[in-house]
Amino acid sequence: MVKKIIFTREQAPDSTWLEEIRRAGFETHHVPLIRCQSLPLPEAVQAILPEANWVFFTSAVAVEAFNPYLKADYQIATIGPQTSQALDKLGRACDFESSSHYGLDFIQEWLDLALPTQKILLPQSSLSNPSLAEKLKEAGHEVWAWPMYETTSNPAGQDQLETYLSQKDVIWTFASPSAWQSFCAIKPHLATSHRIAVIGQTTAQAVKESGYGVDYQPQSPSVEEMVKEIIKKEEKKHGIL
Repeated sequence: MVKKIIFTREQAPDSTWLEEIRRAGFETHHVPLIRCQSLPLPEAVQAILPEANWVFFTSAVAVEAFNPYLKADYQIATIGPQTSQALDKLGRACDFESSSHYGLDFIQEWLDLALPTQKILLPQSSLSNPSLAEKLKEAGHEVWAWPMYETTSNPAGQDQLETYLSQKDVIWTFASPSAWQSFCAIKPHLATSHRIAVIGQTTAQAVKESGYGVDYQPQSPSVEEMVKEIIKKEEKKHGIL
């Protein structure tokens, strides 16, 4: 039986990944379990826009949400190539891209540049970790961090879950703890043939704290690496390699 891979993040899977997955013999389905909605810019942030030196982006969603306010003279720091690609689509280039996909590593890599005090804008999700801004402030920088978009469960995606929960040989992929929490909200019963793939350690921790196991987790936290990990393990399991 052909295995199905379910993508639960808001954004549809990249067409390149889809082609690779299908060539490997899997079906793919997109069931978005979260949705992100832009929030109004706080007055305090509006006031500082003309003075800011840097904008830090930790997700493609943040890039899209902040784009109307992105000035030409801002320097831009991004967390890995996927976030940088979102900038590329807007015709902008980043000035600093971290090699790590983890937030605190991203901040430390930038701090290693040893720049003098900077004024930094940090548009984030409503669920973001405050430690990123705190680390920058501790290093002497002026930071404005605020929720640029709100992340909530997507009822339309949740309504589709039963269709796949009743089927065999399904691999569920999760790119954030919020997607996993949206999944758990319907109290799913996973069949023994179902498997769970996560993008990285934070999502893995959320899954394990709910009493479930993680079957696929890449060493480097990105959707592309998660897809490669699934294909590699499945091919090895079935003796294709």
